Order: sequence, then structure tokens, then C-alpha cells
Amino acid sequence: MWHVSFRSQPDAPADDPEVAATVRLLHRRQGWDRTAVTSLLAFFLAYGIYLNAKSQGAPVPAWFVVIVIVLGALAVVSIVAVVVDTVLWRHQPPAVRAQAAPLAARHPSRPHAHHYPPRHLVTWILRWVGMLLLLAVAVVSVPAVADGVAYLAGAGNTVTFDPVSYETTCTQGVCQTGTDGILETGGAGVQETWPAQVPLGRPFQVREPVWRWGLGASLINSDGIAVTAVVLSLAIEALAIWVTVSLVRLARNWRRHRQQRLAPQ
Repeated sequence: MWHVSFRSQPDAPADDPEVAATVRLLHRRQGWDRTAVTSLLAFFLAYGIYLNAKSQGAPVPAWFVVIVIVLGALAVVSIVAVVVDTVLWRHQPPAVRAQAAPLAARHPSRPHAHHYPPRHLVTWILRWVGMLLLLAVAVVSVPAVADGVAYLAGAGNTVTFDPVSYETTCTQGVCQTGTDGILETGGAGVQETWPAQVPLGRPFQVREPVWRWGLGASLINSDGIAVTAVVLSLAIEALAIWVTVSLVRLARNWRRHRQQRLAPQ
């Protein structure tokens, strides 16, 4: 049974404020730990998807780049905060640490994301920022799973790609030249990029994406790119399920806390 009405003070002796403050320090560090892990996982997966999209020669939406940057910044801030709190912890007197550690370990309200009200508001908010950004990445990466699986299975329509010009993109000093052209989809042609350099003016057959939305609009030209897109996207989707479950639990805890506050005393 969950307890959602968490107190702001730990179960430390009331006559020893130094121990109580050290317990709070440990719980705060736990919050930063969890924020760092969440944001790092989200950053590496989102950055992997970004690199895979760039390898396809596809333009990555600016908002997606912003998400990757925010997740990276959040991870850096969290790691720095963990280091600072660890230094503060080690500067506490040994006797205080000996009392605080077991109290913090057995306290019933550790800083889980679904707790409400949050024990440490700043780390709770920042962790949820990372989790919600991860959820946004998961939503737009669903088509990449469908397109990758379809490519590996040989499904989807075959259409004509007419190479028109070359485009070179560079990421972290590594440059790759793709070929811009017109994809004949049965109606009016659409501009598309083939993730390799091919002779201009010589149309050839390519596999059309089955779901042209989000991160699934790019052309795939190899099994390696397809497998990478599927694996990274499925990892994102798995984490998104965890975020969704946490969000549901948070909503239940918020509702229970609100009912307790409104109940007649």
C-alpha cells in the first residue's frame, strides 16, 4: 500500500538537526541520481536516433535537436549536483553520517517520480521534464519502427527516385554526402534525400516509407540502418511505457492526496 502524504522531514531525532539535515541531503542526492540516470538514458537514445537519421541524409527537425540538447544539459546538471551533494556528504562528521545513512535507507518516502507531493520539488520537476521529453521522442519515433520492420521484411511500395543534386552534411567532424532528388509517389513528386551519393539524372527504384511521419519519413538504403532504427526506437518505446505507468501512478497519488486534504477533519 502506497503512502502518498509524505512529510518534509525525515525520521531523524528531533533533538539532532544535523542528522536530520544530513538525511535530507542523502534523499536529495537520491533524487539527483534518479534524474541523472533518466536524462542520460533519454539523451543517449535520442542522440542515437538523431545520428541514425543523419546517416540517412534526412534533415532532423529543429525541435528534435532542441530536445536532444535539453536532455544532455539536464544530464550534465544532474551529474554535477550528484557530485556536489556527495562532497557535502563526505564533509559531514563520521558520527553524523553513521546515524543518517540507516535513517535515509529505511525511510518510506524515497524520491520516486510517482510520489505526490514530491519530497524534493526541484529534482522531481527536472526528472519529469526529462521523462516527458522522452515520451515526446517515443511518439515521433514510432513510424521509424514500422518503416524499419517493413524494409527488413521487404514490404511497402517500390517507387522511382530521380537524383537531382548532392548535399553534404557534417556531424562531429564526420561528413557524408547524400543525393537530393524527387520521389515519384504516384501523384506529384516529393523532394527526398537518398542517404548515399549516386549518379545524377539516372532514376532508380527505391522502397517508399510505409509511414511518412515523424522520424519515419526518411528513405532507408541498408539493413544496418533499418536494424538501428528499429532497436533504438523500441528501446525508446519501452522507456515510454515506464513513463506512462509512472504518470498513471502519479495521477492516482495526486487524486488520493487531494481527497485526503478535502476530507473533513
